[in-house]
Amino acid sequence: MKLEFMKMSGAGNDFIMLNNMDSSLDSILSTEFIRTICQRGLSAGADGLIEMKSDPEYPFRMKYYNSDGNPAGMCGNGGRCITIYASLQGIVPNSSVFSFRSDAGVHKVEITASNTARIWITTPDIHFLNKKLEMPEKSILISFLDTGVPHAVVFVDKYGFDGFTEQAPLIRNNEIFGAEGANVNYVSITGDSRIMTRTWERGVERETLACGTGAVASAICANLLYNHKTPVQVQVQSGQILTVGKSGDGWWLEGEAKPVYSAVLLNI
Repeated sequence: MKLEFMKMSGAGNDFIMLNNMDSSLDSILSTEFIRTICQRGLSAGADGLIEMKSDPEYPFRMKYYNSDGNPAGMCGNGGRCITIYASLQGIVPNSSVFSFRSDAGVHKVEITASNTARIWITTPDIHFLNKKLEMPEKSILISFLDTGVPHAVVFVDKYGFDGFTEQAPLIRNNEIFGAEGANVNYVSITGDSRIMTRTWERGVERETLACGTGAVASAICANLLYNHKTPVQVQVQSGQILTVGKSGDGWWLEGEAKPVYSAVLLNI
């Protein structure tokens, strides 16, 4: 069996996109298969896999899987990518405004340019802000909120990224976030309504070049804790800028979401 897929990038977050509107792929989309196809160097490689499924009320349903093969409620950059993907697949018109369903809820989206999309996230759940967390050798102030998936947010100065790769995995698994843990975002304020982020993603278990729900969580904390006015410009590790704002429909995320290539996987 051959598998046709598209590779897409959302500001550096890369995804394997599958059109499963007819449910023909149900028999192969196991945890092990998804983990295998997302392995870099051994298969197509990606931060996650996104399945476009049929929905009785909306143009489609988004099902997101981390690269470890396990599902997650939502992915902000993935949501923007599937918006463009649906247009390329002829599911929705180009330059349109519509809604789709994910495991986190229903999302309004807008195709704002050929390779740019905006998504409104579900209502954020703010668990706590600036709570002291004891770490080896020091304590840190941490915020915890859910923007479709859980995120821990830590503000640091411009030199505070140095210990990120050592500290983030410890924070990700801290018992304060429950059994499933949380994604971890280190955030530096770089100007008025401008921040820089680095994100350690659970399920990927490494730093990714971008994280959409993490950018939103970081911008919300910048707004609430440091009075950053929206929209907030968020520079992610890829160097790209994601924009986070708020309207009558809630918090939104906008940025690049582009197709990279289409291909056929030969060994399934």
